[in-house]
Amino acid sequence: MVHVPQLLLVAAAVGSVAAGGSSKPPKKKTCKVPYAGKNKDSSPGILATFAKCSSNAIIEFEEPYTYHAWTPMSWLNLSNVDIQLNGNLDLPNDIATVQQKINSTSNQPSTYATPWFYIQGANVNLIGSKKKNYGQFQGHGQQWWDIGQRLATFNVSTGSISHIKVIKPVAWGFNIPGTNIKVSDHFVDAAPNNGTRDQTTSFPFNTDGFNMSGQNITLDGYYGHNGDDCVSVVNGARNIVAKNGYCGFSSHGLSIGSLGRNSAVHTVANVLFENWTMEGAVYAARFKSWTGGQGWAKNVTWRNIKALNVSTAIFITQNYYDQDKGPRPNNTSGTSTAVDNLNFENFEGSLGPNWTDGTCISNPCWNYVQGGDSTQSIIMDLYPGTATNLHFKNIKVHPYKKPYSATTVICDPAALAPGEQDTLGFKCQRGPYVPTKIKGSH
Repeated sequence: MVHVPQLLLVAAAVGSVAAGGSSKPPKKKTCKVPYAGKNKDSSPGILATFAKCSSNAIIEFEEPYTYHAWTPMSWLNLSNVDIQLNGNLDLPNDIATVQQKINSTSNQPSTYATPWFYIQGANVNLIGSKKKNYGQFQGHGQQWWDIGQRLATFNVSTGSISHIKVIKPVAWGFNIPGTNIKVSDHFVDAAPNNGTRDQTTSFPFNTDGFNMSGQNITLDGYYGHNGDDCVSVVNGARNIVAKNGYCGFSSHGLSIGSLGRNSAVHTVANVLFENWTMEGAVYAARFKSWTGGQGWAKNVTWRNIKALNVSTAIFITQNYYDQDKGPRPNNTSGTSTAVDNLNFENFEGSLGPNWTDGTCISNPCWNYVQGGDSTQSIIMDLYPGTATNLHFKNIKVHPYKKPYSATTVICDPAALAPGEQDTLGFKCQRGPYVPTKIKGSH
């Protein structure tokens, strides 16, 4: 197997700066990026344009060109800049070239990997074409999936991202660590041409849509086929809204985490996932923190989620570990990433026949749960006494080709904090799903 450094598609750390006084904003000049030609690297012209037009500018990649960005690059110190992707951008269609260049780039690493594009500045907007075949970042990921590798993350912070299409990313899409960001009408195609969700052949590992670690971020409008999380909210995130989306192929969910790896102190607060359809997902909604983690996650809501052919509708673990490396390690620290005020409201749909997907390449599988059999709408793996104010309302998800009465849950009542059963919303047991009245609710 070829071993490849983890690589992002784009990272953008962009800050918003308010203009003082009542003066009019500076007029923006338009700078058109020169197209080098078919089968020629446009990187020199791209870099020259961003250097020349780094402030008060509209930088335009023109239709109908696909600009070959065959060199990793940083677009730094931008101020009051609109980047209009009316054409397309693509990476090299050659594994060896990508490996060599990402190993030698000076681009700043992001959360999971090193970005091919790194964008930094204030008041920056990335605007894709509204036309289907333009506004694309093309990663040529199929060839990487065929050999079992992963490549890309796109990391943008502060400003806006709209009408962007991410086509065949090698791995992660966007990582957003910034503040005050609006993302709208986002498209991801990370489905292989020669496989299904249940096959390991050419599975698109780690093809997250978004990893969010910033503050005051809204994602409104998402359509994607992913081989990992559609949206993953990670350490440091505050005030996140992700709404109005569809996620297909084999997503690993609308996720909080992972948090707390290697006993890290990680925190997340104030997150809303609302109005999503999750089709073929391993999880529709997921919380994941590692054994022995520290910190907390609080005030998180998943609301109005349609689950179609998912493995498990709702999954919570405070005890995650690498199952392919052996049995669960002892929690010698006696700590866990605490959770408080997690709400799951209005889930409907059906489970699929397979409790895992093509990412199952170890024995046991990374998502194996003892007793799991594709009938569980809810699985909770809590660390005793550290999960409070969990609420489940209107959970109506039935097993594959079975009635609602066949739905089960996995929950250990001994792990619940005192008083939690009264406000949980279902009977915590290893057995049938039995909804219960939430004490104090109307």
